[in-house]
Amino acid sequence: MAVSGEADSVLADDADGWNRKSWKMLRCGFQAALPMVSYFFRFTSLARQMRGIDPRAGIHAWIMKRFARSSGDTVEDRRKPAFLSLSLLEGPASRQTSVSDLEIDDPVTALPARLYRPKGERRDRKPVLIYLHFGGCVLGDLETCHTACSILAEHSGCLVLSVGYRLAPEHPFPAAVEDVLTAFRWVRSTADRIGADADRVAIGGDSAGAYLAIAASLCLRDQCQPMPCMQLLIYPVVDMDRRAMPVTPYDRNYPLSREDMIWFADQYTRAPTDADDPRCSVNRATSLANLPPAIMVHAGNDLLRPEGIAFAQRLAREGNPVKTLDYPSLPHAFTAMSGGVPRAREALIEIAKAISANMQTTAHERRIER
Repeated sequence: MAVSGEADSVLADDADGWNRKSWKMLRCGFQAALPMVSYFFRFTSLARQMRGIDPRAGIHAWIMKRFARSSGDTVEDRRKPAFLSLSLLEGPASRQTSVSDLEIDDPVTALPARLYRPKGERRDRKPVLIYLHFGGCVLGDLETCHTACSILAEHSGCLVLSVGYRLAPEHPFPAAVEDVLTAFRWVRSTADRIGADADRVAIGGDSAGAYLAIAASLCLRDQCQPMPCMQLLIYPVVDMDRRAMPVTPYDRNYPLSREDMIWFADQYTRAPTDADDPRCSVNRATSLANLPPAIMVHAGNDLLRPEGIAFAQRLAREGNPVKTLDYPSLPHAFTAMSGGVPRAREALIEIAKAISANMQTTAHERRIER
C-alpha cells in the first residue's frame, strides 16, 4: 500500500532529481488528464474486477498495478515516497483553515500533532475531532491526512486535531492505542488552551485510524472514564488476523490488498495471540454496548467493506446510534484522493456536514441535561 503524504515535501530532492516544482507540475498534469484518460479505463481488465468504481480512481489503480515498481518489502522500503502513489490524486489543503503544529506531552513520549481551525468562526469553544491517519499502524504521518483534515475542519466548523501516533514495528501493539488514549485525555485537560469544548471531543480516522478510534472508545468504556461524544469510522479495520477472515472479491484490489493487510498485522502484533485482544481486533469485544454514537463510512471495492457493514449492524443491534454513509463508487483510501477524484472531495464534505450535525445534536442534548 502506498501512503499518500504531502508530496511537495516528501518528494523534494529525491534520487531521480524530482523537486517540489516538478512534482507539482506532474501532479497537476496527471489530474488534468484524468477526465480524458479515465474514458479508457472501461476497456481494462481492472474495470471488470472493480465494477462500479469511479473511472478516475480506477485508471489510477490500473496504472499503479501495471507500472508501479515495488521498492522492497521491508518497513523502511515501504515508507519511502513512491513516484506513483496516492499522492498523484491528493488535492491542496483548504485555505479556509489555519494550521498549527504542536506537541502532546506524555510521560513516555511526546506525540506530534497538528491543529486545524476553521477561519472566520467565532472564538467560543469549539467541538474537536481527534483524527488518526491510515497506514496499517505501520506507515503514514501527519502529512498523510493533511488535506482531508483541512477539508473536514472547514466544512464541519470543528477543530480537527491530527495525532502522529507511534508506529509499528518499532512500537508494536498496544502502543498506538495508548497514544490515542493519551491524546484524548490531553485534549480534555487542555481544552481551554486550544479553544476546544471539553464535553464535545470526538475521535475518528480512516482504516487503521478508525480501528484505533474504536479501540480507544472500548478502553475508556471499560475503565469507566469519560467517553468521546462521537466516533468517525471511515472503512475501519475490525480484525487483525486477515488469514482467519473469509476471502472477498476485493482481496487483490488497489490500494489495499489482503497481502497488505497480512503484512501490516505481522508488523503491528507482537505475537499471533494479540489478535484475540479486543483492543487489537475490536470486533472480538464481548460487547459493543454503551459506545459513542458512530458515523460509519463505507467504500466500494474495498476488502474492508463486508466486515465494516457487519460491524455497523452490530453496533446498532447493541444499542448504539449509527449513521451510515456509503460511497460505492469510491475505493479504499478515498480520503487521499480529493484532488483527482471530485467525488472523493464531495464525500469528505458530506462527512464533515455529518460531523457538524452530530456535534449540534450533542450540544442540544447537553443544554437539555442542564
